[in-house]
Amino acid sequence: MRYLICLILAVAVIAFAFHYAKPLPSTNFDETFLPKADYVKYVAAGNDASVAGLFWIKGLTELGDSFLSGKEYVYLSHVANLCTELDSLFYTPYYFVSAVTPMDTRDTTDYLVMRRALRIYPEQWRLAVAHALRLSKGPFPNKTAAANVMRPYFDSPDTTIPAHIRTIYRTFELDTMQTEMAVEMVLNDVMQPRFKKFRTSFYNKTYRILGYRGRKTGADSTVFNEVSRTIDLFADGKIAPAQAYSHLLQLKKPEEVKPALDSTVTSAADSSVVADTSATNSAAN
Repeated sequence: MRYLICLILAVAVIAFAFHYAKPLPSTNFDETFLPKADYVKYVAAGNDASVAGLFWIKGLTELGDSFLSGKEYVYLSHVANLCTELDSLFYTPYYFVSAVTPMDTRDTTDYLVMRRALRIYPEQWRLAVAHALRLSKGPFPNKTAAANVMRPYFDSPDTTIPAHIRTIYRTFELDTMQTEMAVEMVLNDVMQPRFKKFRTSFYNKTYRILGYRGRKTGADSTVFNEVSRTIDLFADGKIAPAQAYSHLLQLKKPEEVKPALDSTVTSAADSSVVADTSATNSAAN
């Protein structure tokens, strides 16, 4: 009897808090209030997974309404965080957050959700890729953290992981280095037995290190072919490391130089300044 009375009082307190809680600015959420997981667990009375499902359904409903209204719904990661705090095995919120969170959003609540996802489901490499890309391309780029997320998947026994995903951690690491150091690291990696079957992936990595992006057409295609040829010759022992290193650096994309002002315009401007100065001196005299 005493337990029942306490439970009723707890429900009443939570209902009172929901009713009188101050709304958050522009939440686009009917309740405008997400309680802490610790409070919800008292009310759930052991049914954490069921309550997490109810919150998640509400979050998806609001997300669907945002698609229909054209307004962005930016609180799905907050709902997912609450749901997965209540039930860490609830996979669906992890999947949705990794799929729908914009790369440039400054709200990093999804980081909490995805760290929990990788701790509970470390075998789900697709979640890891989504989180690593968000870390490397988000509002606060951290390619070192992205590399740390993806490094364990290089030696994973999972046969569904593509080759370029297995070595993507190296791409993040190389992007944090200066060009000269990155080229040296690539040449070191090419000679390591564990990277032997991934030789072709180093073509693209080196191409990016040298400053090239986008489609490999025209002159850029020639550079890519030369990069590939140099790495193959080096890996096969047909050219010395110093020769390969020097040649790859020679292929580095030249930095764009800002065009100088037209000499005619510059001369005219200088003449105007001289004329104004002469006129001022004459008036003073």
